[in-house]
Amino acid sequence: MTFKYEYLTLTQVGAVFGTTSHQVGRWLTEIGLRYESKGGKKPSRHAYAGGFVKDVPSRNQGYCWAWHAEKTVKAIEDAGHKVAIHPGHELLAPCRLNGAFACRPNSQFGYEVVNGDGTVAVYVTGEANAQFVTRLLNLADQRGVVGRLLGAGEERLAVPVTGGEG
Repeated sequence: MTFKYEYLTLTQVGAVFGTTSHQVGRWLTEIGLRYESKGGKKPSRHAYAGGFVKDVPSRNQGYCWAWHAEKTVKAIEDAGHKVAIHPGHELLAPCRLNGAFACRPNSQFGYEVVNGDGTVAVYVTGEANAQFVTRLLNLADQRGVVGRLLGAGEERLAVPVTGGEG
């Protein structure tokens, strides 16, 4: 999963896990990325040193903390919490097809066809359908079709549609 933004608010991290910012805050405290101070809960030294958090300006209110999306989500996942974000969510960056492709089960969405870089390319219902889409994408990738259709630049190729006419 690739995020659209490098840093997220606690509310946005909560959206990734299908929970509230308050719950995420408790999880961060449990794993040592936040601590209780007289002024409230704050990021720990470990969070700053590990690049999990940074101070960012807040709309005319001083500053707030922004949490590194990939590092923070991974740390929370490693603590045993499951990601609940749905494909196509506004926090996720659109992925680009790139092979070689693989197929694997997904506990929430049936099956996923995975890009060569490990990101999910497509969610598919039915194992046979997922295997077919995987084989089709790999064949297209091996023949250079995926690269040509997506193109390195902005130019797109039209795919001719034939219905048996000469």
